[in-house]
Amino acid sequence: MPEPRGSLDGWRVLEVADGLAASFAAKVLGDLGAEVVKVEPPDGHPSRGWGPRREDAAADQPGGRFLYLNTSKASVVLPQGAEGEELLGHLADDCDVVITDDRAWYDRTGLDGAISVVVITPFGVTGPYANRRANHLISFHAGSEGSILPSGAGWKQFPDRPPLQIGSDLGEYDAGWNAAVAALAAIHDRVRTGRGQRVDVSVQESQLTLNRTRLSRFNNDGIALRRDGGRYGALGMVPCRDGWVQLVGLTDAQFDAVAASADAGELADDRIATTAARTGNRELASTALLAWCAARDRAAVVGVLAPRGAPVGAHATSGDLLASEQLEHRGFFRQVDDGHGGPLLVPGPPYRFSATPPEPRPAPSLGNATGFSRSRNDGAGGRPGRGLEGVKILDFTWAAAGPYGTCLLALLGAEVIKVESTTRPDPARRGFLADYGGIDKSPNFNEINLNKRSFQVDLSQPEGRHLVNQLTDWADVVVDNFRPGVMTRLGLGPATLLARRPELIVVSSSANGSTGPEAMAAGLASIFGATGGLSEQTGYEDGPPTEVGESTDYRSGNALAVAVLAALLHRERSGEGQHVDLASREVVAASAPDALLAHGLGVHWPVRVGNAHREHAPHGVYPGSGDDDWVAVAVEDPAAWAGLCTTLGRAEWVDRYSTPAMRRDAREEIDDAIVGWTKHRPACESADLLQAARVPATAVATNDASASDPHLDAREVFVDLDHPAIGRTRVMREPWRFSDLPVTLRPAPLLGQDNGHVLGNILGLRPEEQAALQDVLR
Repeated sequence: MPEPRGSLDGWRVLEVADGLAASFAAKVLGDLGAEVVKVEPPDGHPSRGWGPRREDAAADQPGGRFLYLNTSKASVVLPQGAEGEELLGHLADDCDVVITDDRAWYDRTGLDGAISVVVITPFGVTGPYANRRANHLISFHAGSEGSILPSGAGWKQFPDRPPLQIGSDLGEYDAGWNAAVAALAAIHDRVRTGRGQRVDVSVQESQLTLNRTRLSRFNNDGIALRRDGGRYGALGMVPCRDGWVQLVGLTDAQFDAVAASADAGELADDRIATTAARTGNRELASTALLAWCAARDRAAVVGVLAPRGAPVGAHATSGDLLASEQLEHRGFFRQVDDGHGGPLLVPGPPYRFSATPPEPRPAPSLGNATGFSRSRNDGAGGRPGRGLEGVKILDFTWAAAGPYGTCLLALLGAEVIKVESTTRPDPARRGFLADYGGIDKSPNFNEINLNKRSFQVDLSQPEGRHLVNQLTDWADVVVDNFRPGVMTRLGLGPATLLARRPELIVVSSSANGSTGPEAMAAGLASIFGATGGLSEQTGYEDGPPTEVGESTDYRSGNALAVAVLAALLHRERSGEGQHVDLASREVVAASAPDALLAHGLGVHWPVRVGNAHREHAPHGVYPGSGDDDWVAVAVEDPAAWAGLCTTLGRAEWVDRYSTPAMRRDAREEIDDAIVGWTKHRPACESADLLQAARVPATAVATNDASASDPHLDAREVFVDLDHPAIGRTRVMREPWRFSDLPVTLRPAPLLGQDNGHVLGNILGLRPEEQAALQDVLR
């Protein structure tokens, strides 16, 4: 048997899919060491022709997306018809997991009961919209994040324009990460039971779960958030001489430090240079800071502010990313063949594993394999229970990215103990979007800490650190998302923990990773959305980049869950623990690669396209009859074009504008006709009529509309829970549906509510010993 080459060595994945999300999910597993076989037709998978692609590429030379999405895979060519179906059945019998976007696989008969099938579809395999047609534009705008894009600079410049899709088809990558979590969870359950799962992954719900705190604002406060001028006042996206920086704010101490420095410029003005002087001149200080940034390049602004601890980062272009010393230090980019025999740098995995480092291999040539090369995994064995039952996680994460990742693990059955203190409370307990007047009353905190326990302890005291050290002996996994060095200063760094317990899995999640010249830079969702290149790819064609907020935290949480699940499977096989170091900026870059791929291939690639598509037309968002009421419409094939023409009463256009190129040339005429039709009816009615004509369409979902959507209601996406401090509260359920792995939701814990359980049941302390620790339990 070959030597293990990754955390998922020995697991076998069959990819039978047309679209991006399933391909990316399989890539994630392959890069972690699973043996992945991609099924292709005799003339090659259509994705070999996807852009960005050189104009002079030969017919058999793949484009950038294929080269990136298919690292670490083998290719199997199957003939069409009955023979191909028979061979496909044999391949399925030899695998552990099938990843597909063909809903027919969900009910496919004849599969070995140990095989898991993960089915990714736009709206899920059940519900009123299950058979609706969709592409990225439609699925993304059905997931509600589009209704808040763009805010800030783009909205200020174009307040009357429609909501935006996110750049680089990121919503498909989001669903791929979500499906990878589900596939790994199914494998964990298979190890315990010997049985496989049918897993239902909805692209729409993958988007909804990333917008969950804003949805919570409506579900629990009745406030429907829309696009606006920005949540950071005069700051946020700040223009510089050569682009933009994301500057979330400055403390008085940081402003004072810059004003007293050699780089102060206009900030040295006596009216604003000190905290006392600014008290009556806040508006002047804000204006001066904006002018100070505008007079400098992005690198200069970041170079002055970041070392002083300010939350700032440059909006990165592809060239910036490829030239980044931080990404070079971490070996983020990997070299593959560009299809011409030359090198192409592509994003690598966004995590570093100390024992099983991911080593992606180049995308396969057509039909480079005949099937799987290793025998299938044995099946049941290991721990008793279901899912992650019995897995113990000590959770030092706070804010959003880390807590959402550990929440996913808690939803899968792990016992997650969140370490907290009133001396430095989790900012989510105060509420990201509102102050709820109590440390236990935030629906935002509840939304991303479901199914966890809370242990309240003061880590500034030696006795508190001693208690937590004892808990690390109980845990299987220790996770934090502090700035690098914090856990080491507490005596809980990876080297210390692994020296004492080599079987432990220690996970560090931070904005830029634990090492490198930018490791200590501040990390907030909108900052690593900017520094990872996503903001630069999102926006109107003639407008600025777009600030992407808290959803980016949850994207990082998905990747964290993948890393933990993979490391646990390696330990299940080998007994070996390791350190996993995840960078949120790299999650963004790995999930929004289009501009990077185009840059590397030397392909002309307008970085922002708004709601348009680079090939298909018409493709956009159009006004409905109501206020802030919009419908997304996407035509990708002749059937959809014919359906749209019939619906608009323009049957003569079917032949007149029969190709996408013709329709792009006639874009203004066609868009005017669509607007003339959509503006006379509500967007939801337009979407229903268009879908009935087999045209991909959706009303752009808002937070309030999602809360009452009949499809989401039929799929029981929102669940009511009784919370001891909040009362009746509504949350989103888990973002996947398993055929036989039930999830019971419990509200997030009150601060310190599980101290008795931790001290008595886990650490075995007697009541009098617990009473003596009261000064530490705060």
